[in-house]
Amino acid sequence: MTAEPTTAGSTTTPASTPSTSPVVITGLALRLPGAATQDEFWQLLVDGVDRTAPVSEHRRALARAPWWDDVIGEVEGIELFDAGFFGVDEDEARFMDPQHRVGMEVAYDALCDAGLAESGAGDSRRYSVHMAMTGNPYYGLVCRYLDEHGPAGLPPRTIMNTYHGALAARISHQFDLTGPVMAVDTACSSFLSALVQGIDSIRNGGCDGAVVGGVNLLSAAYTTMLCNAGGITTSHPHTRVFDEAADGTLIGEGAVVVVLEREDVARARNRRIYGRIAAHAINNDGSALSIMAPNPRGQGDVIRDAYTDGTVDPSAVGYIETHGAGTRVGDPIEVNALSKIYRKEDLGDATIGLGSVKSNIGHLLSAAGGAGLAKLLLSLERGQMAPNVHLETTNPLLRLDRTPFDVVTAPRPWPRVDGRPRAGAITSLGLGGTNVHVVVEEVDDDGGRPRGVLAERVICLSATSEDALRQMLKDAERLAADGADPYDLAMTLARFRPAYGWRATAVLDAVTGAVTEVRVNHVARPDRRPKGEPPRTLTAAAERFLDGAAIDWSRFFPDGTGTISRLDPYPFSRRPYWLEF
Repeated sequence: MTAEPTTAGSTTTPASTPSTSPVVITGLALRLPGAATQDEFWQLLVDGVDRTAPVSEHRRALARAPWWDDVIGEVEGIELFDAGFFGVDEDEARFMDPQHRVGMEVAYDALCDAGLAESGAGDSRRYSVHMAMTGNPYYGLVCRYLDEHGPAGLPPRTIMNTYHGALAARISHQFDLTGPVMAVDTACSSFLSALVQGIDSIRNGGCDGAVVGGVNLLSAAYTTMLCNAGGITTSHPHTRVFDEAADGTLIGEGAVVVVLEREDVARARNRRIYGRIAAHAINNDGSALSIMAPNPRGQGDVIRDAYTDGTVDPSAVGYIETHGAGTRVGDPIEVNALSKIYRKEDLGDATIGLGSVKSNIGHLLSAAGGAGLAKLLLSLERGQMAPNVHLETTNPLLRLDRTPFDVVTAPRPWPRVDGRPRAGAITSLGLGGTNVHVVVEEVDDDGGRPRGVLAERVICLSATSEDALRQMLKDAERLAADGADPYDLAMTLARFRPAYGWRATAVLDAVTGAVTEVRVNHVARPDRRPKGEPPRTLTAAAERFLDGAAIDWSRFFPDGTGTISRLDPYPFSRRPYWLEF
């Protein structure tokens, strides 16, 4: 069955019309070493866990590299994919770059998290798509297959499915997004470069929002071989950012996708807001000692440029997620550049925490900024700073005593100062000299929207398979038992998720949150548009939904009431697809 999520009607400003509304982050999904959900990732961070390890035997077999012995941040199951969900033929899926497969699944979860897969609406939206990828190790496996077997039987779309620049277009096509589409590659700063493009497409390009993501998967050993030869990787079994013995970083895997929207759009459509973009800038080092060498001037300039057009002062920032090259010289250069703008004399006794997610999961290359941004957003939300791990002896070249900076080595509270919103910054520095600095501040989540009241405690769910539907029912029950707002939960499941053939209705127990009176039905050809007289009660709407009707859920969950709930990622029915030769 092909999944065909649809998006809600447009509130788009005309193309190329500058927007005065701030840009906010309304969707976040990830798949990282040891973490497939936001909660799993945060627990990993706050517990100070290092998820790097020697390449697994299973991955060596997939890569056809039994000798591969590097230490990496490995994502399990990169060969698994729900091909049917995305309408991909099984043979075609075998030749498709796993970065495309994982990227589509994580993009779907991010769009759902933002409420952009709204049920029962079909108008396309002007949302831009910017996807960061720096390479495609799977392409090498496809070439080896062609060397042995030739092109006979090769699926026609293989050229598209192995081209790393095509992922953005695939996401735009899959989810009917009509804004500009761009593949982004500025090496290690690719994700934040894509983020800047997304911000600018909203501020200056007439888009309501943007989908921004980055993916890095090690389908073969080529990437780590090149990084080893280039002097990027460490001789240690861990990445030791800010340490005196730091000599490089381990390489990691992962995918992160965020959704950006105009704040006025987000407020009007019940979005949950992770943070507001308060400042951003991008530049290039220009001439340096070498094309791979950091340039202190360029790094300092990009931070200064961010505040030139920003809405906050550097003194508002309480934490900085650094690039964290993990080298004896690179770390001091970055800290020195930061200290030129975040000055000790301007902050008095206040300190700014420093950290780098590379110490937990390695360097994700094109997706590195995504992992760092996810860490920053979760820190803002939870009011806590997570520790930087493996710091034994601080590099004296950092000269932290001359700065307001303090490396976070244990979980600590992140208090608001003088009632101001928390604000944090993130830096990415790319091979080739592209530097990005972004400041994000926390936002009142509901913007004063009234809370909804669920008079009829009915929930409606939908999935593409019975197994997925049953898992969603379990997830809903757990969320309700953990205190999720009943109105928000019912609204999110019914209105802000696509309507598929497998459907369920249930009643939430008012005391325990238990899911009761569950009814399940499979509809072979569900309606795509509402028909006839609209139902007058939520219970009546649920009955018709269960029988396959399309429902205008905004009648029961209108704009301006409630806030979209955070749900677990969709339970895809994944199967292995990999080239065997």
